[in-house]
Formats: sequence, structure tokens, C-alpha cells
Amino acid sequence: MTLRSINNRYHAIAQKLAAPAKHVRFFTTPQHDGSPHIECIGGEFHYVVTERGSEYERRRTSDPEEVVFWLVSDLTWAMALEWEVQHRIEGEDCRRQMFRKDIDLMSTVSEVWSARKRQKYEQILSEHPFDDQKANKRMQQTPR
Repeated sequence: MTLRSINNRYHAIAQKLAAPAKHVRFFTTPQHDGSPHIECIGGEFHYVVTERGSEYERRRTSDPEEVVFWLVSDLTWAMALEWEVQHRIEGEDCRRQMFRKDIDLMSTVSEVWSARKRQKYEQILSEHPFDDQKANKRMQQTPR
């Protein structure tokens, strides 16, 4: 699979998700704005995040489907975040809806990928459980 075919697959999935254009981002060169770009080096794909000239993350794989997963994962996360903001439930840990929506969006693409997301969030929550009390305190402190 080439960068072009990864790009085509990613855009087909984005279309299936009815993703807003502002979230559909595929680059092969650094943007230096915190968004990832994909490089192909010696038969490996590199998912690289740069910002202001500094590299913050680099993941490597020889599996093109893994690269597509990483890109789609970013896309569904951005969509879930935007959705949560528009549907916020006062006094609730915002991650409840974000995680749920992200998993739901990913299940539209692949049940296997959705299960990976669910497992990731279960791990996060085992270390950092939902905290509605904290959300309630924040709401009480926010001027209206």
C-alpha cells in the first residue's frame, strides 16, 4: 500500500463518517501545528506529530492498516470532542460522552477498531476514573 492508497482509504472512511472537512487532515509533510503527517521510510510508515519545528511523537509500522487506524482514530476523536461540546451535560465528567461518541463513531468503521478504542478508554479510566463531582465543582465556580 502506498501513501496515495492510504490517503484514498482514509478519505473514503471520512466520507462514510460524514466527517466535517475541517477534521479531515492527511499530510505527507510537517505542518508544525500539532497535526500529524505520514512519511514512508524504507518500507515503514511513520506517523509524525510536529509543532513549531519540534517533533513530539513518532510511531512506526510496516502495516498500512495501522496507519489508517491512527488517522481515523484522530478523526473520530476530533468529531467526538466537537459533539460533546455541543451536547454537554452540566455536572457530568465530559469524558463520559466523548469516549462513548468516539467508540460509536469508530464502530461505524470497524468493530475491531471500536474494541481497541474501548480498551484504551478502559485503561485510562482504571487510572483516572470519571469524576462527576469535580465537574460539578467546576460548574459552581464558573461565573454565569
